[in-house]
Amino acid sequence: MESAKSVMEPIAWIFQMLTGLVMILLITLHFYVTHMTSHEALKYAEVVSRVAQPEFKAMYAALLLIVSFHAFNGLRAILLDTNAGMRGRKTVNALTTLAFLLAFVYGLYLLFSI
Repeated sequence: MESAKSVMEPIAWIFQMLTGLVMILLITLHFYVTHMTSHEALKYAEVVSRVAQPEFKAMYAALLLIVSFHAFNGLRAILLDTNAGMRGRKTVNALTTLAFLLAFVYGLYLLFSI
């Protein structure tokens, strides 16, 4: 029987690569919309108007999810590369998962409060 470590790490690595690729696409779209469409796109009223549209809200929520996961999964991997991280593997996994969820939920709260 395979251990959870031998199954989880390849999956975490695959998700890290996939989220990196999706981030490139979403950040390029974000950059295009905010910096290439008009000089007015960064004015407060324009930003609020754009973020109020459901398709942009969904895009930014997806970007928030993907960036948060990518960042905290990367931090988890870095911590697990240390001796202390490997000794406290469950703690590292729990704390980085909790931090990811808190960052994502707080980001969604801010996004949907606009």
